[in-house]
Amino acid sequence: MLVACLNKLCLLAGVSVLIVGCGGVSGAPQTVPVSGVVSYNGTPMPKISVAFIPQDGTGQIAEGTTDAEGNFELQTREPGDGAVVGTYKVALNYVPDTVAGMPGFTDGAKSEPSTIPGKYGDTSMSGLTATVDPDESKNEFKFDLTD
Repeated sequence: MLVACLNKLCLLAGVSVLIVGCGGVSGAPQTVPVSGVVSYNGTPMPKISVAFIPQDGTGQIAEGTTDAEGNFELQTREPGDGAVVGTYKVALNYVPDTVAGMPGFTDGAKSEPSTIPGKYGDTSMSGLTATVDPDESKNEFKFDLTD
C-alpha cells in the first residue's frame, strides 16, 4: 500500500513539474507589445524583416515582418508578445519570396532585388534605434526610410 501511495505521489509531482514548466520561461524578463510601420520614401513596405537588437549586446532580440501595408508586430518568445523594455539598435532587411540558386546548380532562381537600401540591414550603418517603454501606448514605431 505504501509503495502504491509513493508511486502516485511521484506521478503527481512529475505532472506538476510539467504543468509549471509549460507556463513559460521561469525568470524570463517580461515583454510589452511593440508594433509599427516601415515605409520607404513615404510608401509602406511589405516583406521587411524588423529586428530589435539590444543596445548593450545582452538580452533577447525581438523580431517581426511587415505585412502588405508595412505594419509589423514584434515577438520575442511567441507571436505578438513584443519586446523587453530597453534600448535597441534596429535592423531592417527585405525578405524575398525567392532565394538565389546555389552556384554551380542549373536552373537556380534569381534573387529579388531589395526594395530598401542595404544599409538598413546593418545596425552600424542604419542609424535606427528604438526605446521600448513599459507603457505599451508608447511602443508604436514609424521607420520612414530614405536613400
